[in-house]
Amino acid sequence: MRLHAQLLMIRATLLLRRANRRRRRQLAAELGTYRTGPELNDLYALLETYPDGQTSEIREILARQQAARFWTANRVR
Repeated sequence: MRLHAQLLMIRATLLLRRANRRRRRQLAAELGTYRTGPELNDLYALLETYPDGQTSEIREILARQQAARFWTANRVR
């Protein structure tokens, strides 16, 4: 593969990664608005209606946020 084509592929890969990170940050921010138990229960009930393959990213983000809230709340001061 020629150098120009390789550089073009690298640039395209970097642009896709940047767009994916931006999308995930936005999704995490939107999911972060669900904080109370009833809100989260409603969200999890909604997620149960979809296959795991379609909701795995959302579930991972929610689990990470829940763990962060747990550790923040239980931090030794």
